[in-house]
Amino acid sequence: MKIYVTMPPSEQTDTFLTPKALKRLRELGEVFLNTNERQLTTDEVTEWAKDADVLVTCWGTCKYSKADVAKMPNLKLIAHTGGTVVPVAAPDLYETNVQVISGNNVFAKSVAEGALCYTLDALRRIEFYLNEVREGRWRQAEFQNRGLIGKTVGIIGFGTIAKHFVELIRWFDCEVLIYSSHLTQEEAAKYGARTAGLEEIFSTCDVISVHAANTPKNHGMVSRKLIESMKQDALIVNTARGPVIDEEAMFEHIMSGHICGALDVFCEEPLPVDHPMRQCKNALLLPHMGGPTIDMRENVTLDLCKEIERLKNGLPLQSAYSADAATRMTPG
Repeated sequence: MKIYVTMPPSEQTDTFLTPKALKRLRELGEVFLNTNERQLTTDEVTEWAKDADVLVTCWGTCKYSKADVAKMPNLKLIAHTGGTVVPVAAPDLYETNVQVISGNNVFAKSVAEGALCYTLDALRRIEFYLNEVREGRWRQAEFQNRGLIGKTVGIIGFGTIAKHFVELIRWFDCEVLIYSSHLTQEEAAKYGARTAGLEEIFSTCDVISVHAANTPKNHGMVSRKLIESMKQDALIVNTARGPVIDEEAMFEHIMSGHICGALDVFCEEPLPVDHPMRQCKNALLLPHMGGPTIDMRENVTLDLCKEIERLKNGLPLQSAYSADAATRMTPG
């Protein structure tokens, strides 16, 4: 088996191709590394890797179409170390026998962990009280903070990240409401939750965690009207993408003190230096780093290796994407 790794040498690549991960890849086949200081173009890859059985790709990769993989007649698998496969696989690629897998499940667990971290941090106002101590003050006798136990939690979108997030919050004995266009009431019940409309979720939930993919259909799905309907001091957590929410309306209601926010993503990134939200004490703001944590990247490669081993042994893959599944993923 010939395995071609298309990502260029870099510190980022090293986090995926640790000595342990690279050793495992080499146990599965002959490994060829891109030695250029940049990502290769599609034409360059199809020439360089024309005898490849497997391509290993990462963020910044070129996209492969049906015509491209036809130039690599032995190619059976594209193993993408990123999460979403939209940047690496054109829709017509799924008409071929080349399968596509990614690090999405490992990433999703890490992002779900981040969403839980941000939720607890914002409810307990960790950042605010941390700064109080650092600046020489102490908490007031009547201090204000909250917890997650027993809260009503709304989940917007129910992909892999959201599923892991719901599993993580089971211990907190929350009532969980899920909005998803493809989830049935019976399936939701398996997660100890129930389905609900956006209007019910935004008007009744104490915490709303946004996990919807950044697709054209979902742009602005969290509207001004929904944000205005939120309960006083309700918390909105966004580890998905900025454009899913009417950001201007959300910022207005956070800065007015109507709601609180824990935001990892924004429509414009980085958030402008002079943006008033940067000074808002009613929000926890993060620079798009909800996940995966760096230590999870080695796990991604090792997880992909399990599927490469199945391919090598003639076994069906367990996590290959269909064309339909890919359409529900964030473009990148």
